[in-house]
Amino acid sequence: MDQITPRPGSLRLARIPAGIVGTSVTAGAAAHVAAALTGPAGAMAWWMAAMGAACLACASPLALPARCAGRAAAHLLAMSAVMILIHLVLLVPSGAGGHHGTAAAAAPGHAGSMLAVIAVELACLMGASVALRLHRRTLSTTKEQP
Repeated sequence: MDQITPRPGSLRLARIPAGIVGTSVTAGAAAHVAAALTGPAGAMAWWMAAMGAACLACASPLALPARCAGRAAAHLLAMSAVMILIHLVLLVPSGAGGHHGTAAAAAPGHAGSMLAVIAVELACLMGASVALRLHRRTLSTTKEQP
């Protein structure tokens, strides 16, 4: 009797982290594409669109046959943290030729859209954290003997 039998309801809980990751990835990608379409044109718009495509890469472990929500949540956690840092680096040095030191005059609402993207990325970071916690909890309940 080495077979591990999951507790009732633990299989249903296993789907929740995948849903959180999928929703967070969709929101992050949509925020970046919206910022690319409404922000300043040129190289920065292409970079924002590329970041939106990079957001979609976080959901790739969900397409695997094992549907590893934990791996997808870890990818999302790392990617969200890196994107938040990138956007903060672009947003903060507004003096002496920073990104918003020169672009603020051309697009006064761009700093607000950058803050909105950072807010969405923070929400993705929190969603990834919750998904990792739930994934670990469902792993621990399926490994225990009833």
